[in-house]
Amino acid sequence: MTLVLELPEDLSFLVVDESEAIRTTVSAGLKALGFRYVTQATSSLSACEILKNRKIDFVICELEMSFLNGVDLLKEIRDSNELNKIAFLMMSGSVTKVNIALLAEYEIDGFLKKPFTLQALAQKIPICMQSYNNTNSIESKFQEAKSMIQKYDYEIAVNKYQLLLKKVPNSCRARVGLAICYRMMRNYQKAESMCRQAIEKNPVYVQAYDELGKIYVNMNKIEESIKVFKQAVTLSPSNPLRFERITSLLVEKQRFKEAELFMESAASNGIVYTNLNEQFAKILFYQKKLEKAAIYFEKALINDPNNRSLINLMGICLKDLNRYDDALKYYNMAIKAYPTDTKVLFNKALCFIEMKKFDKAKKLCEYILTLDPTNQKVINKIQEINLKTQ
Repeated sequence: MTLVLELPEDLSFLVVDESEAIRTTVSAGLKALGFRYVTQATSSLSACEILKNRKIDFVICELEMSFLNGVDLLKEIRDSNELNKIAFLMMSGSVTKVNIALLAEYEIDGFLKKPFTLQALAQKIPICMQSYNNTNSIESKFQEAKSMIQKYDYEIAVNKYQLLLKKVPNSCRARVGLAICYRMMRNYQKAESMCRQAIEKNPVYVQAYDELGKIYVNMNKIEESIKVFKQAVTLSPSNPLRFERITSLLVEKQRFKEAELFMESAASNGIVYTNLNEQFAKILFYQKKLEKAAIYFEKALINDPNNRSLINLMGICLKDLNRYDDALKYYNMAIKAYPTDTKVLFNKALCFIEMKKFDKAKKLCEYILTLDPTNQKVINKIQEINLKTQ
């Protein structure tokens, strides 16, 4: 068996736990074992952001956490097309029967029961790496199938998931993998059937509801998709990423009222995620609920003050509320950062027109034409200004 001292020192670790004391203790233990690269995350949600933006080889994660728990993070890593396979060690003081079933479905590389010693951690890490590097493991086969989806080789992915079903006949995960392939191949009948089979095997397997909702969206069966998404949220009411994905799908289909209801449900459950305020603001904006939209645009800009799309939308929102001076402040912010953005410049010109400052509007439109001489909207607007000022 590989010893911890035989592992490369440049392995990068991510320790995920809400408890600062636990994170500090585990991180110190890893460094004592000779590992130099250790990052900490206070939640599974922040861990997801780190994993998307930084190379991590090994995750050590607490099972029981608020909102997105350790099982949810494991599922995100295993199923996400944005993340590659990562060694995963779960730690907890207790485990429920439901979590045991889900951990079995997703094949963690190791488990440590709290409290544990440095010696126990040192023994478990190489065992996890051995499991992670085992190319014949079921998890490796799942990752091979996922890699085919990432490469758009859906037929090959189908073959790999079918082989997995032969090895693990009760696997919900393999069935949902097949459903994804069939959905991408537009074989919605087979895709729906796979999800229904997964739900029959395990009624609390929330990924099956997620995928079934996407299938119904693709089939334009929006009412059915909303019903299924509500079941997913009922099963997993604290997962911020689920709310974000469902809302994005509904916005894409211009079902703004339904998207707003999901947003309100997230807010009532205390759900927080990076783009929540931006999503909510846009949903309200598209429904012309401008006063409320302006509040959420302002909140979103606190987190992302240089987002020109948000600044531009805030300007439009304020303009439509007849708050012209406030709108101009936001347009000027955007123009200062992006002086050649013709969309923002044009919206500022429209604001001047609303204020009946036609000379300023015309001058700005003429400037836009120096940047984009064939912009027909601007040419038409200059003609319109000329008619108004004759």
